[in-house]
Amino acid sequence: DYVGIVFQSTPLNIQFRRALVGERWNAWMHLVQRLIDVQLSNQPDSMHWKLARNGVLTVKSFYMDLINSGPISRSLHLYVVRTQSAHSWNCFG
Repeated sequence: DYVGIVFQSTPLNIQFRRALVGERWNAWMHLVQRLIDVQLSNQPDSMHWKLARNGVLTVKSFYMDLINSGPISRSLHLYVVRTQSAHSWNCFG
């Protein structure tokens, strides 16, 4: 399955704390457009951080890339998602 097929389910089981209007709606649509073609599988999830030699995301590697990439665009969309582990987080941009 693809994320796009999952998004077609009715009702969509997503709740937001605030109303999605204006820029928030645009940010949501931007995220949906980026995810729509992602293919889902039953394999365990894995992540490889391309900005670190060992492929592991650290706050230091994220921060170093952020400060070394020049001025931050106001159109940059950054989403941080909490996971079950206290030491685990995901970042989408």
